[in-house]
Amino acid sequence: MSFPSRRSSLLVVVVAGLALAGPATASAERIVIPSIALDTPLATNVDQGPWTYFEDRDTLAVAGHRTTHGHPFLNLPTLRYGDVVHVGRRTFVVRRARIVRPWEVWVLRYRGLVLSACHPAGSSQYRYVVFASPVRIGRAFRPA
Repeated sequence: MSFPSRRSSLLVVVVAGLALAGPATASAERIVIPSIALDTPLATNVDQGPWTYFEDRDTLAVAGHRTTHGHPFLNLPTLRYGDVVHVGRRTFVVRRARIVRPWEVWVLRYRGLVLSACHPAGSSQYRYVVFASPVRIGRAFRPA
């Protein structure tokens, strides 16, 4: 007769826990926008919260809903020049906003943060896009 070791019992518990937990729904990173009282984790798809839909060396693009799925970007149009946005350990400063058609992917050429949501709220006709520049370490931000 053999008895299960403590190590094998722990392995069974860990594997069973992972199987029951299912897929992850959010990353460890959060998006924080103090001026609109937003502080929420980034999700793995837009129906779970703000979602990183594009990222390369120069650009980070995050989309969120304005009227459904917790409406994290409901107040996105109230952001103004100089407002601060934190994504994980990175900090950005809002520079401008535009209303574009959904197929206008040129917005992803912006070097910095691109926040986007439907516009007007509840419609898929346009996108409200906010562009924010990264704050470099050692450089103070001076609004114009």
